[in-house]
Amino acid sequence: MLTNTNSWCIRSMRAIEAKIKRALENKGIKCQSVYKVSDPDDTRVLISFNSKDNRSLSIRKIENALASINVGEFKIPREFQRLSSAFLHLEITLGARTEKTVLPASM
Repeated sequence: MLTNTNSWCIRSMRAIEAKIKRALENKGIKCQSVYKVSDPDDTRVLISFNSKDNRSLSIRKIENALASINVGEFKIPREFQRLSSAFLHLEITLGARTEKTVLPASM
């Protein structure tokens, strides 16, 4: 049974998925699908692109599209994953921190 918190999280992720897909389309990037990846530690989405429709697709174009919708900090890998010959996949971590971890000083 879904609790109010679970229901809110599901609606929130669907809204983020739709927002990402619209932003990519507005920048001329044809996105096949956007899915939330189940992970208790991070908020991650997997984006798939048809490789025939996106011959000039780059990581930079996707970064610019995501930056334009103010989803906060995010982390994108340097390369696409090719899980099949027809599709390119990119896993994005939302809410990623960009600063380095500070280790406690040894005494």
